[in-house]
Amino acid sequence: MTPASGPPTEDSTARRVRRASIDEVVPVAGLLARAFAEDPIERWCLACDDPAGLIDLELLQATGQLARRGWLWVTGDRSGAAGWLPPGAGYDDEAIDAVVGPALAARGGCPERQIRFWSWVEDHRPAAPHWYIDLVAVDPDRRGSGVGRLLLADGLARVDALGEPSFLVTGNPRTVPWYERHGFAIRSEAQAPEAGPYVWLMFRRPTAT
Repeated sequence: MTPASGPPTEDSTARRVRRASIDEVVPVAGLLARAFAEDPIERWCLACDDPAGLIDLELLQATGQLARRGWLWVTGDRSGAAGWLPPGAGYDDEAIDAVVGPALAARGGCPERQIRFWSWVEDHRPAAPHWYIDLVAVDPDRRGSGVGRLLLADGLARVDALGEPSFLVTGNPRTVPWYERHGFAIRSEAQAPEAGPYVWLMFRRPTAT
């Protein structure tokens, strides 16, 4: 006879991955802003007199869209978050640009340059249907604790069950081998136009389950 497992411990609950609720948009956006504060892509796209404020603003808009559509996943303790966009889906870029663009311009940034960068990325995405991993983020205080691996493995298990591939873009060279260990391969790499950040575009075929 197997003994009852009892209620979940605080640690096991914290390590679960679940969909984020609308009520969690603000704290999760704060987590993302901390995690991406030094991200090369964000820093280049949002270069201005107040990059930290613009990163906060942009990620708040993006987090709201992800949560409302059920595409945002978090750990139980909100130490990490991941955004997975289904095949054929995307952000309402016009809504984000309508908020971020004027604030970026007012602080000496260039909204058009940011728009052109993401349009360039879009042109380099695979033509075949795929899941787009927009972000895997861990609170800086929890890096190296396995939170990122937990989030990525959870998402990949769901995608593998559907038999569908995944795609992502990163401007952080330290993450490239990490993604490779999870089955991603470099599809292409290049410096973005206008002396933009150097980026790696990575693709993963589904693993049989």
